[in-house]
Amino acid sequence: MQILIENPDVNELGYVIAIANLNDKHDRSAPSHYHWKILKCRMIIFSNSTILACPDKNDLKQVHIIFNKSGDDYDKINSLFLKFSLVQDGGIQLVTPEIFRLCFHYTMTARLAPIWSALGDNYLINNRDFLTQKGPQEGVQFEISVNDAYTIIEIKAVKLNLMVTEKDFFPGEWIRVLPSLNKAIVDENYETLPEVAKFKSYKDLRRHWKNIHGYRLPEEETSYYTIQFWRGEPLLYPKLCVIRNFPIVTPVPKSLEILKLLE
Repeated sequence: MQILIENPDVNELGYVIAIANLNDKHDRSAPSHYHWKILKCRMIIFSNSTILACPDKNDLKQVHIIFNKSGDDYDKINSLFLKFSLVQDGGIQLVTPEIFRLCFHYTMTARLAPIWSALGDNYLINNRDFLTQKGPQEGVQFEISVNDAYTIIEIKAVKLNLMVTEKDFFPGEWIRVLPSLNKAIVDENYETLPEVAKFKSYKDLRRHWKNIHGYRLPEEETSYYTIQFWRGEPLLYPKLCVIRNFPIVTPVPKSLEILKLLE
């Protein structure tokens, strides 16, 4: 299924790069500088329905923002910069198709959560409580492309099975983490929130996953893992967000696909 969205006139759009002040007091759900920048980006997205934004994946402080030049979006953005402690870096720039795609993709997935939760870059699972469910679940595989005239969203209905296991993972095992589905290695496992954690309580950890990823962790606390990626220090993950392999993706038959998507 293809969704074709006519783009606004590029001359009516503005694009700015914002630099987040990371030395102000962090929200307890975002203890690291990286997550504090992401939270600021998401607060901007949810403060104005006409703004598209995304955090830069490489620069620790940068946030990309697209706005409508013909309205009062730019004034609102400057007010949000003051509120959330960001500053504009350089002047207003022309919106390129790639920047539009990145900001559209991130803003779309942020706003669809938690009804549709992101898995990796190209999957959405249609269940706010998917972390506690077993077996195949309804979802979509999607691809976004942008040209000068249109934003094209290719959607395929699929079943997604995370293959959740009750068994523990052990130090040295290769696993995948949600939501990125990146591969990493288990460092240690913990039955309770470890003292080395940057979060003071499970409540703070739940707020972190809600504010940063749009995920809703259950009220009942689970065990934890510290996960080692290819660089940096180990990061803490709740057991529910650690899986052994890439999810099993099963296409929905064409005869049912339209019905599933219309639901």
